[in-house]
Amino acid sequence: NESNMEEIRTKQEFNTQEISLLFGLNEDLSKQIKKICDDSVEAVKNGSEIIIISDKGITDQQIYIPPVIATGAIHHRLIDEGLRSKASIVVETAQCWSTHHFAVLIGYGASAICPYLTFETIRQNQDKQKKGSELTMVQRQMNYKKSIEAGILKILSKIGISCLSSYQGA
Repeated sequence: NESNMEEIRTKQEFNTQEISLLFGLNEDLSKQIKKICDDSVEAVKNGSEIIIISDKGITDQQIYIPPVIATGAIHHRLIDEGLRSKASIVVETAQCWSTHHFAVLIGYGASAICPYLTFETIRQNQDKQKKGSELTMVQRQMNYKKSIEAGILKILSKIGISCLSSYQGA
């Protein structure tokens, strides 16, 4: 959940760099993709071990680079620069809620994913829970996480991959 993201952001042991996927409505998408790739390369060269890309904070004057496009572009740019093994890509996005979304992001190079809008939806639905349901919000989020993990495992087993790292960035 989001507390894991905050821990990554604030732990002294991790040298992180956050890169926003947001840009203005009148700006060029291809230039923005190049910019986030350049920013990622620069961050890793400066010692960042974790690149956090995020679409959080969108307004009516902004649009976001789709996380799949951003993840793949950064992943391949870091490979081209010989830096990919030096950093993890963490995706914080509202655009990921099903096992397929997770699998695609992992396949494009994501090391970890925080589906913040899904967790927010789970929190909001806590108030609408059925009478007699004794699950806490944390339990609901853990159930979601377990179901996503099981779904990814099923996807991997169907295509004959036994280790997630073999799928990441493939």
